[in-house]
Order: sequence, then structure tokens, then C-alpha cells
Amino acid sequence: MKLYTICKDCKKEIGIWTWATDRVELKMNHGQDMQLHCNHCKKTNDYLIEDLKAKDNQIAILIGITVFIIGTPTLLIFLWDYIWQSGLYAVFGLVAIIGIPSLIYSVISKNDLDRVRNFNRS
Repeated sequence: MKLYTICKDCKKEIGIWTWATDRVELKMNHGQDMQLHCNHCKKTNDYLIEDLKAKDNQIAILIGITVFIIGTPTLLIFLWDYIWQSGLYAVFGLVAIIGIPSLIYSVISKNDLDRVRNFNRS
């Protein structure tokens, strides 16, 4: 998860990556405050864990969209003949081909949104 805070000196955004899912876990790993280095003004300051906020992870959303855009045509190409041989079940097959990548995308997006909400709420 990517966490952000504002630099005390130059007021630019500082971002860090962590595997912690909430503030309690982050406090257990780093203590009450963290030393963060601003890449813009090159200064290092102490920041309270409560000052950190989580934002949506654009990489997770990009992975979900990529799975949807690449997964749907790929499944259609590999399963096209099988779907049309089944006759009555062709519609169900097409729905599954579109549904599986969209389900993967929605799960990735929802999990990322839940992690951000849980961190910011704790």
C-alpha cells in the first residue's frame, strides 16, 4: 500500500510503500513516528503515524484493467469453437468469458479500496 503525507518544510507530497494494512501494524513495525525523507527539498523529518494517509493504488487498478482488456479477447480466441459447439449453452459461455475478467477486475479494485478505507479509518 502506498502512504502519503505532506512535507513540513516544502509542503510537497511524500510517499512511502508499506505492507502494513492498518496504523496499528505500522506502529508495531516503526514505532509512534517515522523519519521520512523529502525528495523535493532533501530534508528528513519525523512524522507521526497518524499524519499518514493511504490513497488508491493506481497499479492495482491498472493490473485489473489489463486483465479485463487482455483476458476477455484471449478467452474468446481459445474457447470460441468450444462455445459454439455446445449450442444452447453458447450464451452462458459468452457471459462467462466476459464475466471472469470483469470479476477479477472488480475483486482487485474492491480489495484495494477496502485496504485504503481500513487504513484511513484506523
